[in-house]
Amino acid sequence: MFGFVREPDGWSGRIGGQPVRLAHERGRLRAEGAVTQEALRLYFDLDRDLGPLYAHLEGDARLLPALEKYRGLRLIRQDPWEALACFILSSNNNVKRIRHIWRNLSSRLGGGGFPSAAAVARVHERTLRELGLGYRAPFLSRSAQFVAASPASLSHIRETAYGEARERVLAFPGIGPKVADCVLLYGFQKYEAFPVDVWILRVMRKLYFSGRRVSPERVRFFAAKRWGSHAGYLQQYLFHGVRTGIL
Repeated sequence: MFGFVREPDGWSGRIGGQPVRLAHERGRLRAEGAVTQEALRLYFDLDRDLGPLYAHLEGDARLLPALEKYRGLRLIRQDPWEALACFILSSNNNVKRIRHIWRNLSSRLGGGGFPSAAAVARVHERTLRELGLGYRAPFLSRSAQFVAASPASLSHIRETAYGEARERVLAFPGIGPKVADCVLLYGFQKYEAFPVDVWILRVMRKLYFSGRRVSPERVRFFAAKRWGSHAGYLQQYLFHGVRTGIL
């Protein structure tokens, strides 16, 4: 997702390694490029029935403004390796800089698309630092080496239940609880994952804890109990709602 660039009439980026230009017209998604309809539907999770999610949103008056504003919001299904790598890059970073690093890695190591784990593993850590990764360079290098040597490791994460999958992702260098949940949500479709950043902590305290100071872990457990397998999807409505001031 960090590889998409905003343009006057839409967005440009890559899906499944294929360049694509996207625009939203009259409630429909328009795509130009070699990407297939099947790849588009998979990437944007367009075949998912959002009815059960809407039932949660409609059943809670505190969340109705987010549903009214963002009805139709969906989670992308990112390539697992790219999700893992990009969220390693996101540590103590901002979106503008992450996109800059993404472009550097793609142009130098990936032929325009995000490089494979094997491609990253082949280069020296010094090269990654030169591409802007800074202290994150050894984290990405070691993760790439592990995935390149054990390609099935990512499949194992997808196949295991959320709790075990989370422990496996946390074992990668440079990954903490929030980043692990982001990786699981976007890269592995573990919809129980509920990433808690400063924005989510703020809105959850406001809506569900009467403004009291609570820990990210308590918020995560609250979300798991209240929303279960819909928690990750619902997190996106909360996130956009608080960022835009409607929640």
